[in-house]
Amino acid sequence: MGGRGSGRQSSYSGKADTSDSMPLDIRKITRKGLLVPGSSFSWQWLVNDRQVAGISIRVDLQSMVLSYRMKSTGEVVEQRVQTQTSPCHLGGQRHWFTCPRCSKRVAVLYTPGRYFACRQCGGLGYATQKEGAGDRASTKADKLRKQMGWEAGILNGDGGKPKGMHWKTYQRLKSNHDALVQVSFHDIGRKLGFLHKLLEG
Repeated sequence: MGGRGSGRQSSYSGKADTSDSMPLDIRKITRKGLLVPGSSFSWQWLVNDRQVAGISIRVDLQSMVLSYRMKSTGEVVEQRVQTQTSPCHLGGQRHWFTCPRCSKRVAVLYTPGRYFACRQCGGLGYATQKEGAGDRASTKADKLRKQMGWEAGILNGDGGKPKGMHWKTYQRLKSNHDALVQVSFHDIGRKLGFLHKLLEG
């Protein structure tokens, strides 16, 4: 695929995570109404609204054919991935990929190497597993900031109550946000104190 193989290499013990490998989520494909046997379409990955990779997908009955070009070699790779369904509690059905390596039912496949596979078979960790307590708190705080329409980044201060949001909801979100900010600042202070000791030593 265009740009395939351009994923960032992790700096944490050499092990890549899911953010380093292009995720192909069958739930997103289904929501867009593209999971129709006989149809073909292109799927792209964007970073800052710029395409960094893309593949061609053909939907067959209970399978998909993924076609992409390896950026490193220019080779065109074609991989067939089986799909399956399971019933939903309230009717309808949910679609899944069948991992080409372990046959496990999964919603997302990744490409840490030449072929798509599930996270476990690709040896991938989650990006959040690399974060410390302060980083996780900051990430959660940013999600709350987005929910309240505030500018991202805990150093940017409060943005006030969003128009149309109930005060009770706002106070709950802000209270959770402020608690997470305190955890993040405490962790930053701890790291700075540790660094100061190292410099003094």
